[in-house]
Amino acid sequence: MKMLLAYLSLYIPQSLLTSKYMAERIQLLAADPDTCEHEWDVVACILSTVELQVQCRKCATYSEVLNPSKEEWAASYDAMENPYPWEDLSRIRLYQVDDVVH
Repeated sequence: MKMLLAYLSLYIPQSLLTSKYMAERIQLLAADPDTCEHEWDVVACILSTVELQVQCRKCATYSEVLNPSKEEWAASYDAMENPYPWEDLSRIRLYQVDDVVH
């Protein structure tokens, strides 16, 4: 039942949903990160470390792209509002916390 409600909530404007429910919905709808065949979108540029943040469309896992070119960096300025696909999988560095890849 929770899965059905999560899918139906995709048709409700996000402004009417609580942040807590939206986080729960992501967990319900996202694929398992360990078995996911990731499809990445650039979602932010991180100024402090000069890297691009990418997120998988299927499982919502975050990772990063180090040392972006000037063109890649410039293209990422509005990625938070307009995420776009990232195709070069060889440059993605998966996050690690306590020796666990995320």
